[in-house]
Amino acid sequence: MSKRQWLSILGVWVMVFLFLGFPSAWDKPIALISGLIIIAISYNIPQEYKKDSAVQDSTFVESKNSDLVK
Repeated sequence: MSKRQWLSILGVWVMVFLFLGFPSAWDKPIALISGLIIIAISYNIPQEYKKDSAVQDSTFVESKNSDLVK
C-alpha cells in the first residue's frame, strides 16, 4: 500500500472513531496516536517526491550545433 492510501485510511479512521463512543480516557490517547502516525507518514511523502524529481532533473544533454563549430 502506498503512503497516500494509508493517509486516506487513517483519515477515515479519525472521522469514524469520534462517533464510536470510546470512554474519555481512551479517546485522547487514540486521537494522539492517530495524529502522530498521520504526521509521520505525511512528513515522509515530500522527501520521496524530491528524490524522484532530482533524478529526472539531473540528466544533461549536450547539443551539437554545426553552425557554431567551424
